Amino acid sequence: MCTANPGKVFSLGPEYEAEGTFESQSFDAKLFSQWGHIEWWGPPAMNATAKGGKESKEPRLEFFVRSGNTEDPGKEWSRWFGPYATPGAQIEAPAARFLQWKAVIHDGRPGDGIDWVSAAYLPKNVAPVIDGIALQEPGTRAQMAVVITGQAANVNLRQPAGLNPAGTVITTTTKFEQPPQGSYQKGYATVLWTAHDDNDDELRYAIYFRGENQRDWLLLKDNLDQKYYSWDATAMPDGAYYVKIVASDSTSNPPNAALKTERESERFEIDNTPPVIQKLEGSAAGMNADRSTGISYDFQFTATDATSGIEKAQYSVDGGEWILLAPVQGISDNKTESYSFTVRGLSPGEHTIAVRAYDRFDNVGAGKTTINVEGMKK
Repeated sequence: MCTANPGKVFSLGPEYEAEGTFESQSFDAKLFSQWGHIEWWGPPAMNATAKGGKESKEPRLEFFVRSGNTEDPGKEWSRWFGPYATPGAQIEAPAARFLQWKAVIHDGRPGDGIDWVSAAYLPKNVAPVIDGIALQEPGTRAQMAVVITGQAANVNLRQPAGLNPAGTVITTTTKFEQPPQGSYQKGYATVLWTAHDDNDDELRYAIYFRGENQRDWLLLKDNLDQKYYSWDATAMPDGAYYVKIVASDSTSNPPNAALKTERESERFEIDNTPPVIQKLEGSAAGMNADRSTGISYDFQFTATDATSGIEKAQYSVDGGEWILLAPVQGISDNKTESYSFTVRGLSPGEHTIAVRAYDRFDNVGAGKTTINVEGMKK
């Protein structure tokens, strides 16, 4: 046999070496682990009689095991433990993240070999991690994607931070999580979250909530296996709230080893009360030069919401088309907004002016006034 760098020539055989050794690559258990039993299987020739036809009193195949916390075995690793001559022996190496085994074959013969080796291990249980929480816009409802005739239009869901924040999420090699579909349904509140577990444990979730000025958390829903939840928020008083997600790996661990973690959301508001229309008043602005074009009237009103800002306002004349209004200050960013508008070309007789205002939660408050336009003088 020839080698290079440096060049050498070796003569091999014809006899087998009296002893041969094979060392495996280090195995990464990913987490700090305890080691169980070591198993292996090789051809029956490994248990044949020794040379000369006599029964061998010494094992022809022995295993040794060592462990450490670095990928490449070094001086910081444990010593070799063994020999183990019988499959199913308990590994004595100390708990660690990495494991390596070594097989020693004595009195080698044709047909000798090792087909497979396995070592049992139990990773240290670590707590789940909640990567992110995303509260959805008011009136958003999340549910599994279904095709229903006449269903509400889809709404894009805000995705929380995480390893796979969007699209189909693969949690293990056998379990797939289909992302929920969002739709608009007034009065609903929705929260999405992402979480993972380094042990690949199955997780269950509980959701709690509390008011901004409250101390105690109240259970909203428990024993969830999905990472989203929608609820009818119309039963909750108006105000600011927080939700808390609690993740537990209890279904994959004995009670004394199960762990859980929790994470709070950002502040969010619930508003089920519509704005109030006040001081809706109108007055004649004057007669147009051309009697055929009617009379103009000026109107003013205010819209007030106790919890959230006014989103928009509109007016309608005699049940006609709703016309969008801009607040007096120009920007809709306050809980109280003032509006002023002019209706032109009113004919003689009675007219109904209706106004409505929406808050940020799509609650709508309405008001109306009736005016009587007198006939124009010639």
